[in-house]
Amino acid sequence: MATQAESSKSFFSSPSTETPIIKLEGITKRFPGVIALDNINLEIHRGKVHALLGENGAGKSTLVKILYGIYTPDGGRIYIDGRPVKIAGPMDAIRLGIVMVSQSPVIIDRLTVEENIVLGLEKLNMFAPIRRIREKINEVSKTVGVKIDPSTEVWKLSYTQKQLVEIVRGLLLGARVLLLDEAITYLPLEEKKKFYKFIRQFADEGGTVILITHKIPEAMDVADLITVLRRGRVVGTVPVKGTSIEEIRKMMFGEKSSEITYERLPLGSPSETILEINDLWVRGDFGDYAVKGANLKVRRGEVVGIAGVAGNGQKELIQAVMRLRPVEKGKIIYDNIDITNKTTHYLRLNGVGYIPDLPAKYGVSIENNILENIAIIPTFSKEIINWKHIKSLAYKLIREFEIKTPSPETPVKFLSGGNIMKVLVSRELTAATKLLVAYNPTRALDEATAIRVRKIIKSKVINENVAALIASEDLDEIFQISDTIVVMNSGKIVGVFPADKAKREEVEHLMVM
Repeated sequence: MATQAESSKSFFSSPSTETPIIKLEGITKRFPGVIALDNINLEIHRGKVHALLGENGAGKSTLVKILYGIYTPDGGRIYIDGRPVKIAGPMDAIRLGIVMVSQSPVIIDRLTVEENIVLGLEKLNMFAPIRRIREKINEVSKTVGVKIDPSTEVWKLSYTQKQLVEIVRGLLLGARVLLLDEAITYLPLEEKKKFYKFIRQFADEGGTVILITHKIPEAMDVADLITVLRRGRVVGTVPVKGTSIEEIRKMMFGEKSSEITYERLPLGSPSETILEINDLWVRGDFGDYAVKGANLKVRRGEVVGIAGVAGNGQKELIQAVMRLRPVEKGKIIYDNIDITNKTTHYLRLNGVGYIPDLPAKYGVSIENNILENIAIIPTFSKEIINWKHIKSLAYKLIREFEIKTPSPETPVKFLSGGNIMKVLVSRELTAATKLLVAYNPTRALDEATAIRVRKIIKSKVINENVAALIASEDLDEIFQISDTIVVMNSGKIVGVFPADKAKREEVEHLMVM
């Protein structure tokens, strides 16, 4: 097989030397009106798991995209094994043994697992017999504890299995360095632990992992070293042993670290029902039922949080409420009106804010600026757009949500992932005068901002008598923000609990039973 040499005892052979496998000197990157990276100096050593942490817009993803050749630095040097290199694109990175896995798997749903991997190898002029690919899939599946049939079509896989396919492809490409950009952050806890074990083994056998995450405990669980970035600069690098979560938070957020708390937010005072779901049946992307007979009520002054492992019908239920997915059977009543056959536009005109999954794909138009992304919502613009009002609102949201942008006229594509999320969340919270419908509303937000957004949602629910239906794969979020906790498993609602009486162990059991 024409991949880089593999050892039968380890994922790859690596030289035994103290020379950093990656050394960055003075790396600088500018976008219009923004210095994303400012004179970054950093050493990454083989056999280590090195986590990159930082608040939204700190430069973490920009840095790994430079290492993977997606971006070209405006200044500075990159050394691999002590040699200066130029990484002009992903092909260059892969030839150097650097492979990136992001939080959104880049694979083709209609193809099988092995076809996806073969296609990826052939595009890079690398070839491997199907037998060897199957062996590698089975080998890594066994290590991670997540079984995959190589002949399975990708659309049938869980999110966890898709991430495994990406990692297998990286290993077949001869990865010496794995760049994991939020790649394991949204895995279920048990699956995450299995990946921790794999990452640790990969590093112990000479590999190197650069892990980007917003979750400090995640970094503490798996990393050897943590580097904190802030406003495009390195704050410091510390070993995990002997370092506390509180110390890392202070490095990341400064004085704001004292505001971070996971205690339950105040309960609301629910009043009349504003959203009622009766015997709802909804099909998934490939024709099977994703929601099976769901019944649910959401009241004003209440946050209903839907807990569940990804792929158990939460997304399809949320999309059906927003009329983005047809209802096969059942009814949806909003504000005493049957909206089962109404349009999304009707809901938007009638006080419903919506935070979708994949915000950069479905929530905002990245080619347009912040002003335009606000003006597109019917709540803020009727037949004629009042740009003076839109600009005033944009400045208000930028200030309140601390959106890092040169101006409201900056195209969204030049913002960090976290700041794109802030644009979406701030807009939709303003639009939600009666009901907020959300799927992972704080995904991609740093810890301090995520908790702040939860407090804003809760304040709006309590003080403005708004209702909220929130599905989240972050169980900490569900327990912190909800008044009522609903558990979904295999498309069915399998449990409903008052939040102040819900037991985490029981909820977790229902999620995976």
